[in-house]
Amino acid sequence: MNSQIKIMAGGSAKTHPVSPDLYGIFFEDINFSCDGGINANMVNNYSFDGVYFSNEEKRAVQDFLRDWRMDGGSLTSGQEGALHPNSRYGRVSVDGRAILSNLGFNGRKEHRNECAMSIQQGQEYEFSCWLRNVDFQGTVSVRVTDGENNMLTETAALKSVSKDAWESVDAVICGTSTGYGKLELAFEGTGTLDLDCVSLMAGDYWHKGDPKWRHGKLRRDLICALADMKPSFMRFPGGCIVEGQLPGNEYNWKDTVGELYERKSNYNLWSEKIEDGGYNQSYQIGFYEYFCLCEDLGMKPLPTLSAGLNCQIRSAQRGEAVCPNIPVDSEEFGTKIIDNYLDLLEFALGAPGSGVWADLRVRMGHPEPFELDRIGVGNENYGEEYYQRFSVIEKAIHEKYPDIICVLCGGIHPFEEDAMGIPGLKTVYRFAERYPDALVDEHSYHTPQWFEEQSVRFDHYPRGGARVYFGEYAANSMLGQLSSDGESESLRPMNESNKLDTALGEAAFLTGVERNSDVVAMASYAPLFNLVDSDQWNHNLINFNPQTLCLSANYFVQKMFATHLGTQYVPFEGELPEHVYLSATEDGDNLYVKIVNTGETVHSLTVQFQENMISAGGEVLRNDNPGLRNDLQFVGEPDYAVQPEELEYSIEENTLHMEVKSYAVYVITLKKGRF
Repeated sequence: MNSQIKIMAGGSAKTHPVSPDLYGIFFEDINFSCDGGINANMVNNYSFDGVYFSNEEKRAVQDFLRDWRMDGGSLTSGQEGALHPNSRYGRVSVDGRAILSNLGFNGRKEHRNECAMSIQQGQEYEFSCWLRNVDFQGTVSVRVTDGENNMLTETAALKSVSKDAWESVDAVICGTSTGYGKLELAFEGTGTLDLDCVSLMAGDYWHKGDPKWRHGKLRRDLICALADMKPSFMRFPGGCIVEGQLPGNEYNWKDTVGELYERKSNYNLWSEKIEDGGYNQSYQIGFYEYFCLCEDLGMKPLPTLSAGLNCQIRSAQRGEAVCPNIPVDSEEFGTKIIDNYLDLLEFALGAPGSGVWADLRVRMGHPEPFELDRIGVGNENYGEEYYQRFSVIEKAIHEKYPDIICVLCGGIHPFEEDAMGIPGLKTVYRFAERYPDALVDEHSYHTPQWFEEQSVRFDHYPRGGARVYFGEYAANSMLGQLSSDGESESLRPMNESNKLDTALGEAAFLTGVERNSDVVAMASYAPLFNLVDSDQWNHNLINFNPQTLCLSANYFVQKMFATHLGTQYVPFEGELPEHVYLSATEDGDNLYVKIVNTGETVHSLTVQFQENMISAGGEVLRNDNPGLRNDLQFVGEPDYAVQPEELEYSIEENTLHMEVKSYAVYVITLKKGRF
């Protein structure tokens, strides 16, 4: 059967502008996405400041020497005369010869005792640290060896430092072999040295030599994968870590700026997924670096801060006595919450000399203000207590920054049904009336079938009030599987995650997002990154190991949709076959058509264009087996089972005849001509 579709490009049919911010990314430090991921520094607990989480005692624990091993000498922790009041250091005492070593980031599970610093033969690696000589006489050298103590790099001697003063030292070592290794600092002599801010990274890190990148450095291949998606915005730093595990664990952006040794580390909320709670946030990559990355990639920043509520799911389980909320009418709420928003806005937008936070940005290397027009208030919060907080925070922001858009949480599962049986409508109508200028952040993790069915989700959403930010979504649930409570779907195990069928369901859903891009202002996938075998969240856009990365089928869908998007939505006429979905957008030169077939039936499709088209080409992501996935192990190169393939089409009499194959996502770019 041949289906006939007419795309109304250039016609008078009802259309609307496409949101210029439609496709972005969501970054949260989960799955070792930051330290061990985009942070180029391969040294774990680099500053001897490690704070972790005790899953047994449910509290923060200080373990300043974790992930360091000392052979032949002694290693202790100190703070007297440290680089900064927030800082500690490692004190090395030697009488003869000693080796201080660090394995790097290995996920702390299956590979917890394995080397995890990737070294490539011929690649240069930059080492740096701060040293203070107490009474040491001798030499210090640096190198990388593998698990059997074979040399992977050259050895470099560090310069001697004078007594009683901190000095920054550095060295460049070249890889002599390829493999995973551990950093070794070799001490020969007698006496005591203090050591802080130890760094080892590949010399080709992101924007090397750019003076604004003088603090935290980024791993190039992971950032290039983001750049290839051409995201329009980035939401950071989360996610659940915005709220924190317990009081005191909320993400405090002020702890993440300034010199690296000034930054105050904290345990990561996702420590709960690791038996020993060994997930520290060093904040080498903090809010300054996130703003700089947004600037580099042309993304609008969407920073998100706490609304004074810890994670409401976890808090409900532990009780108000353990997780008390900051009263909204208290002085503490004003200084700790509201001022935190206003100070961040000054940090980002303030002119030099306008305040302490604007001046800090200048000192860090960015004299000009960053671009910022929106801010998130909380994460997955809900209920009247949250809405009251949102109103107070929004009012305070708009008194000083009237043009800032505030993003409102839509709750954990904003899918109440209205009388029409359409999930979400009650929630959105309430928000549209109550907060007409807000963006409402909806989250959804469901099955591929759910996403396919929800391609019509936004067709019935109200226009003219609050708009939608679909801030976290992924088809990460099992088909037909229920959890023990009999109500919620179970997450796919790692070896079942990110299969082609999940990408197909998401692609079908995105055709509805584009069709309704007047009410859907923004959308971002979650989570973004995953260190292989860290196993904290089973379904992620990009998997990586210490050496390389692997792009999922879901990543390719996101990239295909985001990089083939016009400025105006284009309607079409005709009835699509079952399990086939279509959206079209255009700009001044091109028409972009997306066609998704989630089913096994092959269809013939005739697409007629109202406007003259002179050429067509595109990509298809497909396979006869929707159960395939792209895979990466902790060691080795990626195994790609599903990748886009380029296509060319012929246009005859302004008509495209095509075979829509099974389990396929097509993006077609048509060049406009003139009649």
